[in-house]
This record gives sequence, C-alpha cells and structure tokens, in this order.
Amino acid sequence: MLKLMIFWGSFAWFPFALACFWLALRTAGRMRLAIITALVLSLPLAWARFVEPHLLFVHRETIILPGGSETSPVIRIALFSDIHLGVFPNAVPLERIVRRINSEKVDAVFLAGDLSYRPETDRIPEIFSAMGDFDAPLYAVLGNHDVGYPGNNLTDALMTALGEGGAAVPQNRALDTEISGHRIIVAGASDLWQRRQDFSFSSSLPDGVPVLLLTHNPDTALYVPDDFAYDLMLAGHTHGGQVRIPFLVKHMIPTIWEFDKELHVYPSGGGDRLVYVTSGTGMVGVPMRFNMPPRIDLLTLHLPE
Repeated sequence: MLKLMIFWGSFAWFPFALACFWLALRTAGRMRLAIITALVLSLPLAWARFVEPHLLFVHRETIILPGGSETSPVIRIALFSDIHLGVFPNAVPLERIVRRINSEKVDAVFLAGDLSYRPETDRIPEIFSAMGDFDAPLYAVLGNHDVGYPGNNLTDALMTALGEGGAAVPQNRALDTEISGHRIIVAGASDLWQRRQDFSFSSSLPDGVPVLLLTHNPDTALYVPDDFAYDLMLAGHTHGGQVRIPFLVKHMIPTIWEFDKELHVYPSGGGDRLVYVTSGTGMVGVPMRFNMPPRIDLLTLHLPE
C-alpha cells in the first residue's frame, strides 16, 4: 500500500540527515552549502512526519448561542474528531485524548466522526477500548471513513465499540437529555456522503430547548431543512487542511461551502446558522500534519436565556 510505503520509507530521513552532517563536516565551499541547504529544506517534511502528528493542543473558545448572553448559563464541552485510528501508527492514541479531556473536567464530550482509517477489523475492540474511560457523557456519530466512503464499511464494529464504551449515538435522531443540569437536545446526522441523512425527527422537537446538532461533515448545513432551528452544529471532516500550506489551504479543504475550522456562520434559508468545525487529531492520505497540529476544542457555550 502506497500510504504505508510513505510511512515506513520516511524513516530514510534519519540516515539522510546523518549523511548530510557527515558530509558537511568534510566538505567546503559550494558543496558544503548545497548539503546544508538540502538538509534545511528537508526539515519541514521531517517536522510534519515525525513531530507535529504527535503533538496535542487544546483550543478554547466561548460561543454565545442564539438567545443567550455573556451572563446566561453555560455548559463546557469537548469536541474532537477525525482520530483516524488504524493504518498510521503515529496517530494520537485515544487513551491520550481521553486523559487530556478528563483533565479539563468538561460537562460532555462530542466525537464528530471518522474514528477509523482502514484498521484491521479484529483490532477495533482493542484500538477503541479507552472509549469508556471518559469522565463525562460521550456523544458520537460516524464519518465517511467509518461507513465505507472510502474504505470498508465498519459501521457494525464501530457501533459495537461505541456501545461498549457507553457512548450515545444520536445518528438521525434526537436525545432529550441534561448536561450539567440544563435540558439540552443532542441531535445527530449520519455521514453526508452516505446519503442516508434523515431530519424528520426535527418536527417533534420541543420549543425553547437548546439543540446541538452533531455530524461529521459540516456541509450537512447545506441540507438541513430550513424549519429545523438548531442552535449550534458540531462537525469535523476538514482536518483544517491537515498539511496547511499558505495560499493552498482552500484547495485542501474537502467541503463545498467555505468551511475550514472553528466557528462559521452559514446563511441558510432558515436564517444564519452557527457551525463549529474541529480540525481533528488524525491523518488520512499521508502520515503527516503541518501547520495544523492535532487538537481538541473546548467550548464554553452560553445557553439561551
């Protein structure tokens, strides 16, 4: 597989770097300059392959939901996505993500899909065994890589892992629940590329209760019925570009609308909608992240008064 060839072949950078050091000490003039230049030019690739994918940052943001204010009640949630556990051993392990989120003592945790990236099916229980270690309630949906777009359809195995981990999976349905003592509707949509999204549940939602809509692809906002007045959509999918090169970022974001990362205001037929996009912790395509390290988003949400 080409992806694994890139993964393992990249270790050739270390003998390359040693050879550059050795030759730079034993040459002079233009040859030494050429060798040092080659080494310096290789450093961003080495960083993107061997360093940045192992970092894990926390981004904090405060969002005032429609009808709320700076003094209205708040809930604190953690949002992460695109962990893509499987073929790349350098992806941030779930255990580390769980420990980091637990240290923040949030009120709820939201996982916005793409748990997997071509893992061996029989290893899924092991890879996701930490799912049940969150100290706060976990809500999760699946993403395109989980349901076979592209790759194998791992829906059954992943739903089993989520169930064993105690996660609530609100795909194409709504859960009337409490988060930190506040009544909240946690709704969800299945992956957009699967073309099975069903928002018929929205017609029976109670009035006056904040609605958080969890999905994988933020382009779901283009297809939500105008009369479904959710307060905030939580999504992932974009990776923030993953390899974020200035001037090329827009070409590396896999969305129709201009979703990238963090908070967006989408002008739907039903009015402006808030959509928050997390940039994920894992990788697809190449085993690298550059200028977009793995990250968890901690959101303080001011609820409607």
